[in-house]
Amino acid sequence: MKHATIGMLFLLFVGFTVDQAAAQWGTVTGQFVVKGNVVLLKPLVVTKDNAFCGNQLNDPLLTVGPKNELQDVALWLYLDRGDKAPTPHPMYAALAKKQVDVVNRGCLYEPQVALAVTGQNVKFSNQDPIAHNFKVEGFANGGLNNLVPAAGNFVHAFNDEERYPMNAGCTIHPWMKSFIVVRESPYMAVTDNLGNFKIENLPVGKHKLQIWHGKSGVIKEVTLGGKTLKDRKGVIEINVQPGQNNLGVITVDAAKL
Repeated sequence: MKHATIGMLFLLFVGFTVDQAAAQWGTVTGQFVVKGNVVLLKPLVVTKDNAFCGNQLNDPLLTVGPKNELQDVALWLYLDRGDKAPTPHPMYAALAKKQVDVVNRGCLYEPQVALAVTGQNVKFSNQDPIAHNFKVEGFANGGLNNLVPAAGNFVHAFNDEERYPMNAGCTIHPWMKSFIVVRESPYMAVTDNLGNFKIENLPVGKHKLQIWHGKSGVIKEVTLGGKTLKDRKGVIEINVQPGQNNLGVITVDAAKL
């Protein structure tokens, strides 16, 4: 009887510890949608290697879904001067060891916006039958300008955080452009083709997120929960509760893009 009681107490303790640990983290989701008529960008004019690339390509800088869902919005944890980033959830230790892939395919970059933490390996691959060069420019990290032959690749790690996304392009084919977000904190996300994003396991409490898109830079005005939020740095504040935190639809006025 004594052993049974001790066993029950142990199970209760373990259960309390697990519940307490789970209560320390919350996952944030949401969806970005454009309000108003989206004026799509003109096709990119191909000026070289037309035999493979064609004469025109759709400009991936501004991509919306069938219901104006906004793709390639980047969000990351924003810290005021002097603030320290929270210790990440243990799951991010394994993710930081995974390779980030940036690909040249069909004379365009994939993805349009890539995410990497400082020190994480980024593999730049050329999957086209023609040569490309990867030119990457930031402020904190030294620039890259590497020629990559057909089916070639190289790996590079950016060791310093960038305040804003780095520009990536190909000087051989100047219409090719994309962005690389490099942050010390892993708390960041980019919206998919239906405007959805997820930032997993943020510590419970108040946090600030900075919102950015390649067409507009920081998004200075959004509508969230029926309220219009304006900030010159594109920062919103959220209060993370334990478990799932769905922010719902976040609206961006078409005129702001």
